[in-house]
Amino acid sequence: MSSAETDIEESSNSSSDVSSLDNDFTGMQFESSSSEEQVMDDDVDSQFWSEIESESDAEFSEGHGMIQEVPENLKDSTISPIDCYRYFITDEIINLIVRETNRYAEQHLETHELTKRSKNLQWKPTSHEEMLKFLGIIIEMGLVQMPK
Repeated sequence: MSSAETDIEESSNSSSDVSSLDNDFTGMQFESSSSEEQVMDDDVDSQFWSEIESESDAEFSEGHGMIQEVPENLKDSTISPIDCYRYFITDEIINLIVRETNRYAEQHLETHELTKRSKNLQWKPTSHEEMLKFLGIIIEMGLVQMPK
């Protein structure tokens, strides 16, 4: 058998394979899935405004109030906002923030090429007092409402 005859035979075999695949799919009916219909219904529904009934609010079964008892020596005294703040933001935490801020700045200065006009050249290490002032400003910014 010549190569031309082989090519013709392979061509007819591949075309018969395709036609047999076509015959396999001829009798099949494709149905859309219910999820596709749901998506189409959602698209139609989303074009109209309507009231949404709110779901019931959650019922709280746990008690509320102070979880931990106030120490006896503080019960008679007035606790100020700064006392509450210092309870969570201790000197140890402030010192950690200062140390890591300064360490990051040193790493940044060592790894980045600075131009003559770079503001980073003016960097000086921060201090405990400066960090307290900075955090105070951040908290104050969250409390004061500015006009829109």
